[in-house]
Amino acid sequence: MDARTIRRTFTEFFTDRDHRAMASAPLIAPGDPTLLFTSAGMVPFKPFFLGEATPPQPRLTSVQKCFRTTDIDETGDASHLTFFEMLGNFSLGEYFKEEAQAWAWELLTGVIGVPKDRLVCTVFTDDDDAFENWRKLGVPAERIFRYGEENYWYVGDVGPCGPSAELHYDLNPAGGEIRGPEQEQDRWLEIWNLVFMQFQRHPDGSKTPLPKQNIDTGAGLDRWAVMLQDKPDVYATDLFAPLIEYVAGRADRDYTAADDRERRALRVVVEHGRAMTFLIADGAIPGNEGRGYVLRRLIRRALYMAHTLGIRDPLLSGIAEQVRGQMGDVYPEINEQAALVEQVLDQEEERFVQTLATGHALLEEQTIPLKRRLSEVTAAAAPALRAATESEVPALAGAWLQQLEKGAARSGGLHNRRLAAITTEAAAAPARELAAGGSADLALARSEEALGRITGQEAFVLYDTYGVPREVTAEVATSAGLELDVEGFEAALAEQQERARADGTFRHDEAAALFAEIDGRSEFSGYAGIDDQGRVLAVIMKGERVQRAEAGAEVELVLDRTPFYAEGGGQVGDAGTLEAEGVAVEIADAQPRGDLIAHIGRVASGSVAPGDVLRARVDPARRLGVMRNHTATHLLHAALRGVLGDHARQAGSLVAADHLRFDYTQAEAPTAEQLREVQRLVNAKVRENIPVATQEMSYEDALETGAMAIFGEKYEADVRVVQICDPDPHVHDCFSKELCGGTHAPATGLIGSFVIQSESSIGAGLRRIEALTGEAAEAWLEQRVGELRAVADLLKTRPEDAPDRLRALQDEAQTLRRRLAAIEAQAGASSAAALADEPADVDGVPVVAGRVEVESADALRRAGDEVREKLGSGVIVLGALAAERPIFVAMVTDDLVARGLHAGNIVRDVAKLAGGGGGGKAEMAQAGGKDAGQIDTALATTADLVRGQLNPHD
Repeated sequence: MDARTIRRTFTEFFTDRDHRAMASAPLIAPGDPTLLFTSAGMVPFKPFFLGEATPPQPRLTSVQKCFRTTDIDETGDASHLTFFEMLGNFSLGEYFKEEAQAWAWELLTGVIGVPKDRLVCTVFTDDDDAFENWRKLGVPAERIFRYGEENYWYVGDVGPCGPSAELHYDLNPAGGEIRGPEQEQDRWLEIWNLVFMQFQRHPDGSKTPLPKQNIDTGAGLDRWAVMLQDKPDVYATDLFAPLIEYVAGRADRDYTAADDRERRALRVVVEHGRAMTFLIADGAIPGNEGRGYVLRRLIRRALYMAHTLGIRDPLLSGIAEQVRGQMGDVYPEINEQAALVEQVLDQEEERFVQTLATGHALLEEQTIPLKRRLSEVTAAAAPALRAATESEVPALAGAWLQQLEKGAARSGGLHNRRLAAITTEAAAAPARELAAGGSADLALARSEEALGRITGQEAFVLYDTYGVPREVTAEVATSAGLELDVEGFEAALAEQQERARADGTFRHDEAAALFAEIDGRSEFSGYAGIDDQGRVLAVIMKGERVQRAEAGAEVELVLDRTPFYAEGGGQVGDAGTLEAEGVAVEIADAQPRGDLIAHIGRVASGSVAPGDVLRARVDPARRLGVMRNHTATHLLHAALRGVLGDHARQAGSLVAADHLRFDYTQAEAPTAEQLREVQRLVNAKVRENIPVATQEMSYEDALETGAMAIFGEKYEADVRVVQICDPDPHVHDCFSKELCGGTHAPATGLIGSFVIQSESSIGAGLRRIEALTGEAAEAWLEQRVGELRAVADLLKTRPEDAPDRLRALQDEAQTLRRRLAAIEAQAGASSAAALADEPADVDGVPVVAGRVEVESADALRRAGDEVREKLGSGVIVLGALAAERPIFVAMVTDDLVARGLHAGNIVRDVAKLAGGGGGGKAEMAQAGGKDAGQIDTALATTADLVRGQLNPHD
């Protein structure tokens, strides 16, 4: 049975039993800020299980895309995956254990035909009901196993929980005694987990029965494919075999004949390649934190494994194309986002080569030389420490520590402060402890051990920050005669994985729990008007429900019916008033709380209590501004896709009364002409005054009509489609059709006008547009025209001639600057040459240090070149004032660099005395300062700094 048939069979089985088939949510957990990714099949239904929202019906089923960060580093073996599909059926307060177990058994053994003697079942230790249900289905008692915590499920420290039952498939039937999945882990494949949510867990650890008992089941499609296709592992199934064949071909390898290392590398590349395709299509963009960081780790790990297979040509876009060919009909979003996926992957592939080179350089040019320098310091200190009396050790240990810190401060080459600090601390910690008392021999041994290897923390920083795989670090360390602290690296990695697990667990939200206890729901009536009447369901002050709030109190009020739009989909919440006779509440915001709407504000007069009936009035001017900007946002989205391409897709937005902000996926900055074309296109649609219509339908039907779903948004089973097109027969084609719950203008003409204020990058592959509509757009344009006129007046020309006049002035100024620079350079060189006539002698090294009268860094460098040419051999440090701030340049001739002198370190220490900093290469470097009064004092330290570098152990 192929994967398509498995998906279809599972879904049809449960839809035939009155379950509603739900479309897969995106991998970016919709509407759940506590999760980085959709990590389980029940994640989209979490609000239903927690009582925060009402499900479309009590029986649901889905095939859900999932991604788990905890398995990244294990992926490559025969079982672990990061991306997978979870088959599931769910009951929200309707059927329970007996039906769930019976249907699972029927589907597997009756419909699909899995042999009963290839299955065993598990239950929680004391779950006699689940045990007896398996027995009623004919499962022998010896094939039912009772287990502890592994058969118990928690939503978190507080919240729903309950026992689970599992079905396991025998991969290697051998007859004889069956000892069970826990005792024979390699033999049994867990194929279905049935969770029985029947208790509420409280902060003190106690449990009470839930008012409604729920069912949440999960069956991994990949595991079913192994079982039903009779394959040894998931990579041999039709989910992966075509991808393995493609990458093996690119690597000129035969997967079946490859050794274990090569097979693991091939599995990593195809698994991560599939996962990254779906992640990017669902809105993740590589970055340095959160989801972006996880995606970048995935990409870099796959690329490293490809490199070990000898693949040097671009690979990832090709894998993404294979994934689309295999799964695009099931998940059309990967086809729709093909251009974006390929663009992002190509860029990351180029970036990987650069980051790998940076990591190599950090190891070879900073970390390893620093370790050698500190080893020399330790070797020099060792004889005195070993010969010292007990009373002498603390002072000598302090001196050792000082020399270590001094040696670290002089480290050259590429400079990563975090990495250097870890290296230095590993060597210095034993010295610091020895200064407080201890054994000199032990402290020296510990320091030498740290300096004789790449520590786990160092390796992890290289891996975590620069994407340098542990294997690469080990190779470089070995070639330098060092070891790699593998255990330390694994410990740092485990700590990171633990943080990832915390990010992937459901967290108890006390505020959400508070609102979940409120009976009823808030009916939104704001599409029809901005004035309505509602009954108060709850009054909340400072996070607690109260029976009454008096004048002056800050409150959250929940009504059973309201025209106030609760913030969502990028649109801000409404503001306005709630009133009754003698009562006035000023509402500043409205926020969603599951099925409820919280009106946030202050009681201006009177008092309010549950049961009160209030007249709700939305601020009309604010609502009108929001409607204009929301409809303009849809026009902008469609215009961007029309001008830039379909890859330009919404990745976030803010719709306020006075402006709009739109984030979209685009790797490169659009040209000025493209932005002008987008603005012209939006304004053209505004002038056409196209009607804006809405329609409610199922999520699946909406997508079939061509409506767009937006990254990261949360959608119910029934959705609202906003379409900007004339009614049938269409005068205009539908310019925009999106799923959206916000409020909109009745026609585009109400927008008035549209202007783009700014466009900028907000991260890798993400850009942002700020725009205005209506009166705000007109006022902004009037201001810009006024500013242009003022500029023209200053230039003594007409506004239309201002650009040409300004260019002419710029050319003239450039000519004058060049003349001035030449004069300044000549004067600076002359004064610097005079300094070279009397160099100081520092241990036989000519040193020139002094101030020259120039006003730019370029002129100062030229002066330094003049002195270096005149000296032939020596150290030069020059200072000057530029715009009333100190600037410095340092130069060391090549023969003295070979003796250990370093211009970057010298100029850095000089600049520190003038309140600044800087650095650079050993031959030449520059720096800046803040305190002009200290420039001469700073320059006067040059001789001592040179002497210190020549004699590092003095």
